[in-house]
Amino acid sequence: MKFSTFPISGEIYLAGYFVALALSFGLTLILIKTIRGFNFLTFLLNRLPISAGKSVSPFGGIPVILSFLITLWLLLFLGMVDARNINLFTVLTLGVGLMFLLGIYDDITHCPARLKLFVQIVIACILYFSGFQIDRIGNLVDLGPFSILLTILWIVGITNAINLIDGMDGLAPGIIFFSCLTLVFVYLERNIVEAAFLAVILAGSTLGFFFFNLPPAKIILGDTGSLPLGLLVSLITLLPLNQGYTDEIYYLIPVITLLIPIMDTTFAFSRRVLKGINPFTKDASHFHHRLGKLGLSPGKAISILFAIGFYFDLTAMVPVYRIHLIPNFIPIYSIFIIVNVAILIFILQRIEKKQNHE
Repeated sequence: MKFSTFPISGEIYLAGYFVALALSFGLTLILIKTIRGFNFLTFLLNRLPISAGKSVSPFGGIPVILSFLITLWLLLFLGMVDARNINLFTVLTLGVGLMFLLGIYDDITHCPARLKLFVQIVIACILYFSGFQIDRIGNLVDLGPFSILLTILWIVGITNAINLIDGMDGLAPGIIFFSCLTLVFVYLERNIVEAAFLAVILAGSTLGFFFFNLPPAKIILGDTGSLPLGLLVSLITLLPLNQGYTDEIYYLIPVITLLIPIMDTTFAFSRRVLKGINPFTKDASHFHHRLGKLGLSPGKAISILFAIGFYFDLTAMVPVYRIHLIPNFIPIYSIFIIVNVAILIFILQRIEKKQNHE
């Protein structure tokens, strides 16, 4: 299925952003007040795997996802968005709804990792055959039968990457918010209407929740939020490919703006495999954990990661301008990013070694 593109005015982008922001903020506040207003509910929820015994309201993903979907369909029914977008919105709602249910189930029962991965792959397959596909890389490489494998890898990989960085208050929603703003800038510059619109709404939904998730958090996303949010980010980045935008930058920019969760997940899986343990086993060696071990407060730790992420977001915007006029720009730019990643890893390791010696 190909999703056609239809014009959306600037006022609609702003309306979508502020409606999603207001809904997310209000629904999150209501959820916190409701949970804290009933002692027996607080008692029960604090004993779920998601809470780990902490006095914090779980299921923060509910207001975030609801605000996104409500805004989407509200603008459609009010006629502010072209009614022909209904196919796109339906597929998104289906995928997000399924991942949302998986997240709730995992938060309540602590779903086995293999079962969770299997369900994620099934959801990714449904979305692949619904139109979210990586068919080729640039205008040269046709993926053929490898298309479904790479698409599933991207969808499941980004979904879990966002899930894994949701281990420190404020980190996951902050990374998603800044990444969405970057994607909005890039897509609007290239007149990729629907993807920019979805990113705007997701930015508003995430920011409304972010205020309550800053350290010390009053509410946490849980898998109820991190899994469908990761899925949404992956689908937004795949939408331009479905609509015929196949320049290399549309593959490169999402990787760069999501480089922190991608690197963190890649290193986590590699680390566990090299140690001969199950790659799905949890550990405390993620970027935010390592910064915490250096004695940094959660606020300082996420500030450092936000600064690094913002730097990557800025570099992601570089190819938007007529850089294709520069010969061999993409290979040169890719090497530049790799070097930057290597430098950041080197700096982090030096800081850790210095701290250990002290």
